[in-house]
Amino acid sequence: MPGGNLGPSVVLAVAHGVSQIHVDRETGTVLAGAGAVADAVDAAVRRTLGRRLPFLPASAAWCTAGGLVANNSAGAGTFGHGATHLWVEALAGVDRTGESFRLARDGTGEGPLARSLRELAARSTFAHLTADRGVDGLLPGWPRVRKNSSGYALDRFLPSTPDRDPNLMEILVGSEGTLAVVTEVRFRTAPIPDARGVLLLRVRDPGELVSLVMELEEAGAVACEMLGRRFLEISGLNWEGPAAPLARDAYALLLVEVEGSREEVATRLDRAQEVGRRHAGEGLRARSAQEADQLWKLRKAASPIIARQASRGLVSTQFIEDSVVPVPMLGRYLEGLDRILREARFDAVVFGHAGDGNIHVNPLVDVESPDWRPRVQRTLEEVANLVAELGGTLAGEHGDGRLRAPFLRRIWGDRLEGAFREVKEVLDPEGILNPGVVIPLPGQDPLDGLAPRPRSHP
Repeated sequence: MPGGNLGPSVVLAVAHGVSQIHVDRETGTVLAGAGAVADAVDAAVRRTLGRRLPFLPASAAWCTAGGLVANNSAGAGTFGHGATHLWVEALAGVDRTGESFRLARDGTGEGPLARSLRELAARSTFAHLTADRGVDGLLPGWPRVRKNSSGYALDRFLPSTPDRDPNLMEILVGSEGTLAVVTEVRFRTAPIPDARGVLLLRVRDPGELVSLVMELEEAGAVACEMLGRRFLEISGLNWEGPAAPLARDAYALLLVEVEGSREEVATRLDRAQEVGRRHAGEGLRARSAQEADQLWKLRKAASPIIARQASRGLVSTQFIEDSVVPVPMLGRYLEGLDRILREARFDAVVFGHAGDGNIHVNPLVDVESPDWRPRVQRTLEEVANLVAELGGTLAGEHGDGRLRAPFLRRIWGDRLEGAFREVKEVLDPEGILNPGVVIPLPGQDPLDGLAPRPRSHP
């Protein structure tokens, strides 16, 4: 994955040096070193406070606190709870010169980096962006997506009105280590709900998917996950198991979760089931926590399902795997994606966070084919054009990396791309922090370093 590869540079490893976890009973927060594994942080919070981190991604068993911040990561629960940035209370680390900094959600900050960030927000480029915010609060040209980890978070960093202060901390969340090195994160925590309920719904076409997603949010869903047709076929879900009657001939299945008190869960499941009934039938409702876990295993089977294809000579090559579009545009995105993959002769496993308009696309590539690379290049170009046309970005939760950076201007336009470059030039003028990530180097090839091979997991 050239989105997350290391590049030809010095590697700074922090996993063994800053992996401490300290739970604060008084504030209900947890302080985690950048190298602390996300699941371990969540386990400490549950054990000590009886609370949780509700935004964690499916990779929580091996991703780190620093990685969550670097990518503004998200998971299935972010449909109801939001991405990482909403749960970060404070950050600490060092800037490009090795000087320490501390930044907090209340706008306070210590160290030279805090001073540089205040000066950055006052520059004419950014003052004009703030002044030009629309009546909806969006910066000019900013995409209307539910979540994003592409570019720099100017929408959260810059003040909502010229008379307010910038939120210094927000610019670092999602910056992929290109502006500073984060060593410590303080996260807020959330209560563990008394109960949760899970429902599996059938989807007949992309248009129906959009209608379902929009209505399910109103019904109180906190997760809304899509399992695409090829996912269902490859996994065998369309011919065996409790989901088989729903999966046969379905365009996709939607996995829906609600939470709250037992009474609230029952009410919300009834509402969600009624939404499904109006569109494509009754759906499959979990009757116990064990059945709910079984339905979630369908979604968590994605990576093993994809990995098995390597035994057939096909390698999941994740070069278009994280695009996000406005939810009303999701149907058009999926239809366009099907056309592009069909013309490029790529089979693909499609799944992901339909509620957020964030879809993971895993083309299955025969890397022994002599023309696989130009077909990958053409597919990437066409998907980037499609996402730009629909007002989305190429990264909903995994960041730009080196793969998506060369498309920055195409996606964001001249004004915002220029602002992103100015952020980098002010905070890392020598370009020593993750060169080629987020901001591309001259002539950067998005597929440089791409070497598909069977997936392995920690």
